[in-house]
Amino acid sequence: MKDQASVGEETPAIKYDRALALFTESLLAPDHHLRGCAHNQGCYDELMEIREHVLEYVKTLKEVTHHTNPDESDDIETAKVIDAKS
Repeated sequence: MKDQASVGEETPAIKYDRALALFTESLLAPDHHLRGCAHNQGCYDELMEIREHVLEYVKTLKEVTHHTNPDESDDIETAKVIDAKS
């Protein structure tokens, strides 16, 4: 396991990617209490639909963040992803 100094020396891009991966894991992990509430309130399907939309959005965050050597094509691709989300 890395000590705190090693983690602090990582680039912002590495830290961001790790945080994004952890957040994605939190979306994928089943929350039985929340899902039970959704069943009781008759909105389970809607909850799962929202979850899918959020997962798709999180994927775009990885695609448009922290380009190593950004150039004009990155701006074009970022615009395409933003347009696709709209």
